[in-house]
Amino acid sequence: MTSFVKKRVTIKDIARAADVAPSTVTRALQGSARVRPATRERIDAIAQELGYVPNRAARTLVKRSSGLIGLVIPDMTNPFFAALARGIETEAAKHDMRIVINDTLGQESAERAAVRLFLELDVDGLLVPMARCPQDYYDKLPSPVPIMHVNRPDARYHVSCDRVGGSLDIMRHLIELGHRQIGFVRGPTPPPGREPKMQAYRQVLAENGLDYNPDLIFAFDGTVQSADHIAERIVDLSPVPSAVFAWNDISAIALIHALRLRGIQVPDDMSVAGHDDIELSRLVNPPLTTVAWPMYEIGQHCVRSLLRLGQGLKPRQPSLPRPQLIVRASTGSPKATR
Repeated sequence: MTSFVKKRVTIKDIARAADVAPSTVTRALQGSARVRPATRERIDAIAQELGYVPNRAARTLVKRSSGLIGLVIPDMTNPFFAALARGIETEAAKHDMRIVINDTLGQESAERAAVRLFLELDVDGLLVPMARCPQDYYDKLPSPVPIMHVNRPDARYHVSCDRVGGSLDIMRHLIELGHRQIGFVRGPTPPPGREPKMQAYRQVLAENGLDYNPDLIFAFDGTVQSADHIAERIVDLSPVPSAVFAWNDISAIALIHALRLRGIQVPDDMSVAGHDDIELSRLVNPPLTTVAWPMYEIGQHCVRSLLRLGQGLKPRQPSLPRPQLIVRASTGSPKATR
């Protein structure tokens, strides 16, 4: 029976075709100055012609390094993580590292499975933004692989931005516009008591002598149906809130759509603000008031810190800019004050 599996091209195959020693091929493919430029170019051309692909497993055995970083993403469909991933990949490439991504769909069980898989792949480090698993799960992992978290101050090693400041700015912006009945759309995790945006929401209410009303808190699970259900609950309230602060731009945009279907115009009838400043937030109608995070820079710092951990050094605490309030057309003064 004919086999359709192609034989893997090896260093020895290239050496035979180039009539040089295998060690010369290895040095040439690594860009070593010990190999003459003309020889290096000839070997590169032969490797490309033969379809040579470096063997990561062999690299791991020889260098005790896979050259891989595992990235555990909770939701690949959320553009918020795109800038983070770009920063991570750009910085990793500078150090001849590559990123392997696993999307957990926001599920704790999938996050555990992803971590186990990456440890089995013998990655050189793990990056976990917005982890769903409790911190003690990571603390008890027996693997020596360094792990860097994003925006998780309770983790031993993390790169964190001001998680509360931007939300305070959003809430104070709504208060300054004259809103007093303000709803809050929270995300599925972490628990409501530990959610920084919820903390900011309650803090600004207290600053202005406003009572916290649990009827104005709505849970968003990431689906259009969830936003539709929230809009239905909002219009049934008496009085109806004049503004809503949503925990991310996706939930804010979905809510604006669901409100419009019920004849509620933003911002004429109700102001809506989001959080994250994804690209879509400036393209929707109306453009969304939100908070911009320095996600690209966070991604870069994650890789730098992870590499320092791998070298046995303590990561430096980066100086990151505070999230920035971006005021657009989705917020305005309430009808009662016009």
